[in-house]
Amino acid sequence: MVRVKITNTAVALILLHFAATAAAYDYDANDFAAEVSYIQGAGVGYDWIDLKDYNDPYTALGRPTLETTGDLNIGPEISMAVVPVYPAWRAFEVVTIGSGGELILRFNHPVGNDENNPYGIDFVIFGNARWRIEDGGAWGPESNPETVTVGGGFYAEQGIVSVSQDGSDWYEFSTGPYADGFAPTAGYKWDDVNDVWAEELDPTRPVDPNLTIADFEGNSVAEIIDAYDGSAGGTGFDIGTLGLEWIQYVRIEDDPLMPGTPEIDAIADVSCCGDYRHPYPLGDLNGDCRVNLQDFAIVAADWVDISDVGVLADNWLECTWECE
Repeated sequence: MVRVKITNTAVALILLHFAATAAAYDYDANDFAAEVSYIQGAGVGYDWIDLKDYNDPYTALGRPTLETTGDLNIGPEISMAVVPVYPAWRAFEVVTIGSGGELILRFNHPVGNDENNPYGIDFVIFGNARWRIEDGGAWGPESNPETVTVGGGFYAEQGIVSVSQDGSDWYEFSTGPYADGFAPTAGYKWDDVNDVWAEELDPTRPVDPNLTIADFEGNSVAEIIDAYDGSAGGTGFDIGTLGLEWIQYVRIEDDPLMPGTPEIDAIADVSCCGDYRHPYPLGDLNGDCRVNLQDFAIVAADWVDISDVGVLADNWLECTWECE
């Protein structure tokens, strides 16, 4: 058996021949719910533009809404980016649970209680909660997110969330979090240099759960989006708090003790290093979804089989998670 010792010089020479790559959010339908069942409750409301009720459960499948339309004052032919003060609201974008109603969404794969998930959050629910604009202002197609600030309240309609592995036995988040609450959806990042909407924000990346509604009082829309740190918003849930290792079904019910009734846009499986979309590359010895100097340091600490070094060299700087 041939053995070789990796030296700092050898590693430096290898580094000269490779460059790191960067990865952004890449849409995959498997990140979102694939099946739905719905019991319509009372008082679901009516879209006066489309002249139809908010009772289409299929709007909750797939990704959250990126762009919605103007209202009757702005004009429904105007396309507008979803922002934390102007959420998805059309009957073809969200479904209303209704008083006494429920919505059950199923992923096409188990959603795990993954220790690598950001903040320990396992899935995210997107509704149409929003901040009110300071001084009673209104959002429009020409509004500047750097100058529009929030204040005077937060609008949300609380939905009770339960999860299941088989669709029969349910486990409830009895003390929250709740669907259609913090954090309101944002479709895109704001480019403050060119004053345009830029790349799509990541719906599989949760907002820091330590942030609260009060933390954003007086902030601009652009500052809120920056604080999301690449996330598209939504309410995050940790199934580990229920003592579960995985789930596949999510149920959302109207809360009879709260006014209003929740609207649901989408649910998403949180992405992380080592999940079904970001498997550990060959040669990733420390489980960070990267093959880099840290992995070479592990093998350099002792003599190694030349074939093991070959795996590292062949996959050097391969990355499957948040590559930079």
